[in-house]
Amino acid sequence: MDRRLPRDEDGLAPDRRLRMAVGTGGGAAGGRPEALDAADGGAVERRVFVHATPRVVWATLHDPTLTGVLFPELKLGPAAPAWPAAATTRSARARLGLLRDAARVESLEARPEARFRLRVTASGFDSEWSWRLEPVAGGTRVIHGATFEPFDRWTGFLVRLGRASLASRVESHLRALKERSEAAQRGTNPI
Repeated sequence: MDRRLPRDEDGLAPDRRLRMAVGTGGGAAGGRPEALDAADGGAVERRVFVHATPRVVWATLHDPTLTGVLFPELKLGPAAPAWPAAATTRSARARLGLLRDAARVESLEARPEARFRLRVTASGFDSEWSWRLEPVAGGTRVIHGATFEPFDRWTGFLVRLGRASLASRVESHLRALKERSEAAQRGTNPI
């Protein structure tokens, strides 16, 4: 265990199975289960320590060959030359639970090596995702937050049938980003 890191930052050690450190939006601290938060459009935030520089994490987050791995619920269309600059958009196909829908992905904020926010909008939902990259202890603390707002009951029902909560999607984004960024930092190819 790295003694220079706060205890909660080290909670993602590979020998302890990948666990996320912090959550907001009700969760256990608010006395409500995370599944309820995801169902009623709550916000979820998780953080992880990545043994890679913010530059490597940023490059991994925007690597066009990794979009299917980093965002398995989105099949992104071709990117405009300016992507990920703020206010650029691209088409996508969203797959959340049993819901399949055409979507529009808009970059809301892009500050290289520091912050990235995007909005995914479809006919049945609106979702925002954000990543903050903070250099710490020779690596990067990545704070990933997300919201999900269904526009109607039918959309919420189809998403919940997939049995994947918003929290589990955020955790899978972070897990993939951590694995790929650390592999890139080591200069090895991921398995």
